[in-house]
Amino acid sequence: MDFTSKVAVAVDRTPKGALLTALTTLNMPLHLEYEVERIIIKPSIYNPAYPGNTNIELVEGLVSMFRNTGRVYIVESDNPVRTAEEAFEDCGYHQLQEIGAKLVNLSKEPCHSIEMPGHFFKEREMPEILSGNILQVNVATLKQESDKRIMGASIKNLFGFLPELDKSVYHENIHDVLVDLLITYPPTLTILDLTELVTGPRSQKITKRTKGVVVSQDSVAIDAFGAHLIGIDPMTVPHIELAYNLGLGEALLDRIQVLGTEHQKKLIEMIQY
Repeated sequence: MDFTSKVAVAVDRTPKGALLTALTTLNMPLHLEYEVERIIIKPSIYNPAYPGNTNIELVEGLVSMFRNTGRVYIVESDNPVRTAEEAFEDCGYHQLQEIGAKLVNLSKEPCHSIEMPGHFFKEREMPEILSGNILQVNVATLKQESDKRIMGASIKNLFGFLPELDKSVYHENIHDVLVDLLITYPPTLTILDLTELVTGPRSQKITKRTKGVVVSQDSVAIDAFGAHLIGIDPMTVPHIELAYNLGLGEALLDRIQVLGTEHQKKLIEMIQY
């Protein structure tokens, strides 16, 4: 079987250690055909009151890794349960300003009109900071939603690029919205934070520590792999299936090469919900 995409798995005592090991294992240089204007890091911090948010140590490691490439911006938008500023404060992100990161609330950023692919959006107002020659790092968590077809992972994390507070108006068409966002803002590097997994409703705050990290340059492949880890057929997740059919990445598990020691791969595959 010829592999068309790669994901790298690593487990370490610390999130930063797992990240560095996974990136070294992936061993795929970031080929950029332009001079980077800025680095955009998008963590997953929907509700700091509950588990399931990106580990700040991973984000700290990424800031340290890329700050010599360009100015690093950590971005998030407001939602009905908190503002982006509150999310940054409650998750301890303000300390990252001391190492050169700038925290950005996309809901307060200047917007401009951009054309989008048209699966849902043909044209809309989006934050200007997301456009241009950016290096985007999507560092998401893996969550199983009540509707398994809306599995939370890297592509779902792009939903936070929408600047409006109430994004629920898009839930009925969320899969088309997500594919429009993926095409418009393709991540340069995608990371799934598996260091602490939510094992039930987030309100119950039950988690399992696996100390694992997965990295890839293929957002579709990493989400397909993530779906497999929590017992979901990736082709039953509509936005993964649509992205695959559009040629945006690989979703067939037997075509995704999983890199990492056998022990590390087995440990991650032991995750059960």
